[in-house]
Amino acid sequence: MLHLAYTVALAASVVVDPTGSEGPSIKETAARLVASSDVSAATEKADPVSPDGVKIVHEDGATTLTLDNAEIVLSNRLQFRFIDEIPPSQVRLPGTTSDGQSKPAFSIRRAKTSLEGWFWKKELTFELQLSWAGPEAGASTQTPLEDATLTWDASKKDAFKITIGQFKVPMGRQEMTSSGRLQFADRSLLNGEFTRGRDVGIQFSGRVANNKVEYFAGIFNGNSASRNSNDNTKLQYNARLSLEPLGKVAYSEGAFEAWDKPLLALAGQFENNDLGGATNLTDLNTTILGADLVYKYKGFSLFAEYFHRKRKPEAVSGSSSTTSGPATSSSGSFNSNGYHVQAGYFLKRDKVEAAFRYATYDPSDRTASNNQKETGAALNYYILKHYFKVLADFRALRNDLSKQTKKEFRIQTQFMF
Repeated sequence: MLHLAYTVALAASVVVDPTGSEGPSIKETAARLVASSDVSAATEKADPVSPDGVKIVHEDGATTLTLDNAEIVLSNRLQFRFIDEIPPSQVRLPGTTSDGQSKPAFSIRRAKTSLEGWFWKKELTFELQLSWAGPEAGASTQTPLEDATLTWDASKKDAFKITIGQFKVPMGRQEMTSSGRLQFADRSLLNGEFTRGRDVGIQFSGRVANNKVEYFAGIFNGNSASRNSNDNTKLQYNARLSLEPLGKVAYSEGAFEAWDKPLLALAGQFENNDLGGATNLTDLNTTILGADLVYKYKGFSLFAEYFHRKRKPEAVSGSSSTTSGPATSSSGSFNSNGYHVQAGYFLKRDKVEAAFRYATYDPSDRTASNNQKETGAALNYYILKHYFKVLADFRALRNDLSKQTKKEFRIQTQFMF
């Protein structure tokens, strides 16, 4: 700061004392000030760049400000995308002139700012994330707010934590993985069908058994994020348990870790969301059971997940859910299930990776031959791991009921800073 004062004083000397009048000039005074500060700084151990108790570090795509009683981590994520949509031969896309004509476009897929850290005590943490390029699935279209949480680590060692606010519901490993740490430009179509993204509620979580078991249990509104109230009198319940016998497995795709020893994670999860009475239409009581697996070793990564969903329709009479009276159960519950397999391998360590994906689900077992399918492949170049990368993928989306297949070619650059 004193060096900055010298620079300012030097500039001032040119304006205030351009002729060099008698007496010590501002330039001379500033020089003596800096000289004396350099002598005193040499006798102190404090960092001359930062004041005592303050430290600023930039690494891994984030800037960390550390104070005596708080720490704030600022990060930004931008995804610039080119996509070429290729419809079925008998389908004409808006803005095109013929059936089957492809449609290229550039877009800002994601632009997000995140603030997280701790204050007062290290066991009291917070997170705030805003989205500037439109909402993710399940988020509000009225506000850029995505995450707003306060977490208290009651155990002071990550064994028992209480989180309140708005955040991702613990359902689906790929959904819980940040969009900045994916192998493909987006999550699979299975993820969009079975997971809801963010909601407002309370969650209990932690890691126990020498960091080999991770658990989540939460209660949420059960409706879209960023709403001020619940849609009905019922709440949503979630639970997830993950076993990681070989060590902690991060929520990140690609095998940047596990070069020396393998990593394995096996998880099971549960969700119930009864929307009965939320609208004047036929609402659903939905129960989902799921499981997922992650394996990483020597540049190879394998991810698989499975969902089984049971839905029970509820018929509500009347013109408004607030005047319709009690909901009456409708006959004809139906099931749907789906699975997703994704594998990747580093052709060059931490730099060049090839990946493959297959996902499919049955929207309802009441209808025959109505499966939705996704088949895709990706080639990624990591300049600085997930913090700065370029990926290219191609995928085909098949609707068995309509017997149509649309295709997408995407190139996406991501940088985090």
